[in-house]
Amino acid sequence: MTKRFRELIPDHLTAAQQPVFEAIASGPRQTVPYIYHLLLRSPELAKTAQALGVFCRYGTQFSPRLSELAILVVARHWDAAYEWSVHVHEARKAGVPEPVIAALEKDEVPVFDDADDDLVYRFASSYFANNDVSDDLFAAAQARFGEQAVVELAGLLGYYSMLAICLRIYRVPPQGEA
Repeated sequence: MTKRFRELIPDHLTAAQQPVFEAIASGPRQTVPYIYHLLLRSPELAKTAQALGVFCRYGTQFSPRLSELAILVVARHWDAAYEWSVHVHEARKAGVPEPVIAALEKDEVPVFDDADDDLVYRFASSYFANNDVSDDLFAAAQARFGEQAVVELAGLLGYYSMLAICLRIYRVPPQGEA
């Protein structure tokens, strides 16, 4: 399989890439993940994606545990090895139980002790299985999390899907394997 991804070399960035690279490196991630090495081929796309990514990862109504759970569902759906490699560590730090992570990694349905975890999983996995969320599941999510949070969950699924698609097209390897 032809390698399509290559890391950027900070000393070789263009004038348009440099400030975006530095903004990402100095932001909440404190690093420039591989996805941004890819997106920086279009500095405006990288800048815009970075802003949305910061919100989706750190600014929604969801706790880090619930956000990371949803991101893992996205990574498994798209079979995005890089996205999985980054977020499995974040999910552990955020408190996603190890049996849940193991089940997701094997494409099995996890058993949840927490009702919120179960609802986020069912919402995300239902969407990816059916390209829709049933009225009952939508109503349950709205009742539990509220309208704003459900919109943010849908946005999170979309944002991380966009990243996963780019990662797959460019064959970005798992973190640390570039």
